[in-house]
Formats: sequence, structure tokens, C-alpha cells
Amino acid sequence: MTQLLHKIKTMTKTGTYITSKLFEFIEVLRDAGVIVSVDEVLAVFSAAPEIDLHDKQVFRQALKTTIVKDHTDIPVFDKCFEKFFTERERFFDNLDADMAALAGGSQQQMISEISNMLDKYLEALDSNIVLEKNPDDIMRMFLDELPESSSGGGGGMSLFKTKGSIGSSYISPAEEGEDRGIDPDELMELLRSMMNLKLQKRRIGKQITQREDYLLNRKIYQLKPDEIKEMRELVNRFGQKLKNRISLRKKRVKHGGIDIKRTFRTNMQYGAVPFKLFYKNRKIDRPQLVVMCDVSRSVNQYSRFMLLLTYSLQGLFSKVRTFAFISSMVEITDLFREMDPEVAINSMFTDTNFTYGWGSNYGRCFDMFMENYSDALTRKTSVLILGDARNNDNDPGLESFKRISERSRNVFWLNPDRKHLWDWNDSIASLYGNFCNEMKEVNNFLDLSEFIDKLFIDMY
Repeated sequence: MTQLLHKIKTMTKTGTYITSKLFEFIEVLRDAGVIVSVDEVLAVFSAAPEIDLHDKQVFRQALKTTIVKDHTDIPVFDKCFEKFFTERERFFDNLDADMAALAGGSQQQMISEISNMLDKYLEALDSNIVLEKNPDDIMRMFLDELPESSSGGGGGMSLFKTKGSIGSSYISPAEEGEDRGIDPDELMELLRSMMNLKLQKRRIGKQITQREDYLLNRKIYQLKPDEIKEMRELVNRFGQKLKNRISLRKKRVKHGGIDIKRTFRTNMQYGAVPFKLFYKNRKIDRPQLVVMCDVSRSVNQYSRFMLLLTYSLQGLFSKVRTFAFISSMVEITDLFREMDPEVAINSMFTDTNFTYGWGSNYGRCFDMFMENYSDALTRKTSVLILGDARNNDNDPGLESFKRISERSRNVFWLNPDRKHLWDWNDSIASLYGNFCNEMKEVNNFLDLSEFIDKLFIDMY
């Protein structure tokens, strides 16, 4: 970082350069989905004069403290910081030879002019082109669209008048006799380095967002081991954001109509003109939640993400009781109270016996639930079931499931099986669906989180 700052200072006016790079970094964060308000931007530039810019960790922490207001955005901030500033260090390290060859005030002006032109050109490009085309193709496009003469009058742009292939350039006849001290190949190499750097910067935030969208929409059963690891972090972050959004919605719903008596009484000092409005607060009880997850091999991965998401949202409920089953129903609520959710889920499979006989047995499990855990059900309880409803031709336990529905506020069933396969072979999805408020197909984590969001809209 010290070398980086030294090179920044020798290249340009320090304040202007650092200001522009901070603005660029803020745009990268916004591209990555981090909300940065005007207040955060002002905080960054208020803190900048007090920051020890020679210490990378201090610099990182100062930016994180002033910019990030939602702790769930910290992993994204760290990714953006490493990619944005690490690439810059590499860029300036590689630029030493170029800068030595292009030393001098006029050359500095030329570099600044080229940089500004690249910025304007890339800003005008469609984001899909920026993401999909390689740097050489974009540089060819830039050269093809380059005006015959620079409107700013800066030297060096005439070197790029010959358009069509990277590295081909010439000096006009009027310039041949001048000893400009600029090698066209070196200048072209500098342009290539600047283009690569600016494209990397433009892509950082968008690539993070693109990767998250890909994972959120990818079918859960198709996730590879390395993608599952990424998804765990994403589930935690996405769950916290969902929790924040639901909490805000709850506060808004809590606002009732205008309290007429209090409003007029308080505003008597203003001649009864209602300068200050007061509202009646509606009492909203936090709902209770019962979660039942089929953890058999066919839906195991779905259940893991479901349990992680439920854990991150449990503060929104007055009580959460969690159950897992294959052919036996087992309560695992205490595991999540005592352990980190990841540890709890792994412990659940090693320390708990879900099986009795062979394969899933929904009917036996619903019978066990009513026999052993029916006290979990009240008129405030929402029951959330995740499973494919493939019962291996066992007794469906329909009477027990009907009683679960009757004793609960509502019952929602998330089914990872494709809808056209419901009721095919050993699936009895529609049989259970008759006693649910809704049975919904879920293929990816986005389906899962959208349904949870809808669940809370129905609750409030």
C-alpha cells in the first residue's frame, strides 16, 4: 500500500487521484449490491484526512467503518476491497517502466487525457458488453470509434489514428521530425494496461452480483461442493437481509390510523392546526413457527438450506420448534440453541436417529408428531413443511395431518419435486395439499426465500 500511494503521488495530484479512486470503489460496492448513501460518502471523505494511508489494514478498516452500515455486507466489502485495491497495486507495479519511458509534463497530460477518454467510453458501453467481451475486443472497438483528432488537443492520441489491429500505429508526417521521446509500441502497451485495469474495476461489483444471482437461481440439487460452500455464506447474508426487510415491514404495519384525540390535544398550542401527527399503534404478536424437514437423501440439501434460513429468521418469532424426519420424527430445537447452525446440522445427522425401517414414511412421522409434540400447535402457529411427499406406498397418516392443519393457524408445504411429478409413482403430494394453505414447488434458494417473504406478508 505504501508503494502504491507513493506511485499515486508521483503520477498525479494526490488529492484528486485518491478522490477519484474512492468514488470508483464506492461505485464498485454499489454494483455489488451494497447500499451506499450520500451520508456514507460524506463520512468517507470526512475521515480520509485522518486516515493513515500508509497502513493498508487501517485504510481498509476506515473505509469499512464509514461505508458499511449493514453487517451482512461485510463479506462483499472485503471481496471488493481485495480485488479493487490489490489489482491497483499490481497495475502500478507493472507501470514503472512505462512511466519512466513517458516521463514529463506533456506525457502526464496525455496519459490523463487517454484515461478520461477510456472512462467515458466504458461508461457509455452496455454492461453486458463490458462483462462478456474480452479486453482486446473492447480495445478494438475503442480504436474504431476514436475521432481523427483529439478535441482536447493533447498529444499522443494521433498515434492511434490507424484503426483495425492492436499494436499498429503511426506518427503523422507533421510529427515525424519531432523528437517526442514516445515509443508508439510502449504507448499502445500502456493503453492496453489501462484498458485491462478499468475493465477489471468495472467488472468487480457486477461479477459478484452476477455470481450471487447464478447461485440463488441454480437448482439446489445441482450445486457442486464448492458452490455449496459459497451458498452457506450467501444464505446467512440473504437471511439477514430478509430479516431486516421483514422487521421494517412489521414496523410499518404496526402503524395504525391517526390518533385524533392526541393529535388535536397536542396541537392546541398551534391553534389546533395539526403540525404534529400521532398514530395509534396496532399490537402485533410475534407468530410461532413449527418447521418439519424431510432429511432423506433426495431432499437433504434443500433441508440444510431451509434450516439455515430458519435459524437466521428465528428472532422474528416468539417461538420456533424444529423437527427433522425420515421415517421417525425427531425434535432438533435444542441443537440450534446450543450450537452454531452449521455444527448443529452436521451433528443432527451423526447423533440423531431418523430412520425406522426403510425409506421415508410421512404417515408414521405425522402420527408420531401428534402423539409426542402436539403441544407445539396453537392458533398462532404456522407450520412449514419441506419434503417431496414421496411416502414409499406407506399409510399416509392423513388423519394426523388433518389434525395438524386444524390446530394450526396455517400450514405451508414446500415441495422440491417438480410439479408435474406430484402424484406420480409414490408421491401423494395432492393428498396432503388438500389440507395445506399452499403447497409450492421450490427448486432453488430464491424460490425458498421468496416464499418465506410471502409467508410473513400473510402473517401480518
